[in-house]
Amino acid sequence: MAKQEQIYSFFLLGILAISLYFAFNVLNPFVHNMFIAIILASLFHPVQTWLKNRFKGRRTLAALCSTLLITLVIILPMFLFTAAITGQAVKSITSLQAWLKGAHLETWLKSETFTPWVQWINETMPWLEFDLNKIDLQGSLLDLSKQTGQIMIDTGTKLLGNFIGVLLNFMIMLFVLFFLLRDGEAMLVQLKHLSPLHDAQEDRILRKLRDVARSVVVGSFLVAICQGIVGGIGLAIVGIPALFWGAMMGFASLVPVVGTLVIWGPAAIYLLIIGDWKGAAILAAWGGILVSSIDSVLRPMLMQGQAQMSTFWVFLSIIGGIKYFGPLGILYGPMILALAMVMLTIYADEYSDLLAAKNLPPCEPEHHEKHPKKK
Repeated sequence: MAKQEQIYSFFLLGILAISLYFAFNVLNPFVHNMFIAIILASLFHPVQTWLKNRFKGRRTLAALCSTLLITLVIILPMFLFTAAITGQAVKSITSLQAWLKGAHLETWLKSETFTPWVQWINETMPWLEFDLNKIDLQGSLLDLSKQTGQIMIDTGTKLLGNFIGVLLNFMIMLFVLFFLLRDGEAMLVQLKHLSPLHDAQEDRILRKLRDVARSVVVGSFLVAICQGIVGGIGLAIVGIPALFWGAMMGFASLVPVVGTLVIWGPAAIYLLIIGDWKGAAILAAWGGILVSSIDSVLRPMLMQGQAQMSTFWVFLSIIGGIKYFGPLGILYGPMILALAMVMLTIYADEYSDLLAAKNLPPCEPEHHEKHPKKK
């Protein structure tokens, strides 16, 4: 009898594995759409709950209104912004290349203005062997601008050339989003029923993933948008194309420590080179005071009460996610790292006695309680 049960278990698990493998291949083209829909459904779940209560429990109508709201507030502006920024990006990069070709940066760097600074660097840090004659700054910047311009052109061509595919993916994502908003709670109950983990462990995993999603989308993206808008206003004041470089400033805000400085700093130096001292002073003050203060003021307000990851881990997970998954790695990276962290915490809880016996310090858990077995 035991052997028959063992054969039955292997047979059942084998069929399950094969069916899941083929199911994954069938759904694989839509994985990115489903993931984005899951993130949006999680973020707008309070809105869906409020609408459902307002419509006296009519889930379908509430989900339809929520989907329409997400489309008008997030998705449609994102499409319009991407189309606008692609056009201005090509123009900005072309103008930058034209300026770099006639700027004579080497002559400017070797002028009397910079000579004392070079001498000070060589006297203070002689091991650097800093020599402007060995630095092809103009050529390096030209190569970088050409590569960036080519990336922008390729991206714009791809989006325009595959407009039907982009539109189809958009419709699929909205379709999935609608059903997640309407039936997401029932789906989640079913998934938890199939999981062998304890109820408290499942809740901890879901809570951590939800908090990280809100941390990345709300805490990071919204701050990046605000810094991009404010930075773009400052750039427009001094006569620099605001849409593209403001967007670049928003992306740069995701970089720890330096952040938006990597955009408005070189822009202020550019204004110095062309002799616009007033514009350089305005932009430096605008970036150093207004743009930089947004992160320290707005982020704590948005993340109040949220369990957020360290900026160090968010940055590494975003960069690693982009390298591995492409643009959507901005979301994938932090979510995967958050899952790994919460699983390590659960492992430390479950085997705390064994870890203590081996004199190994356990990972800092959220709670040190033993969980009742799942019924």
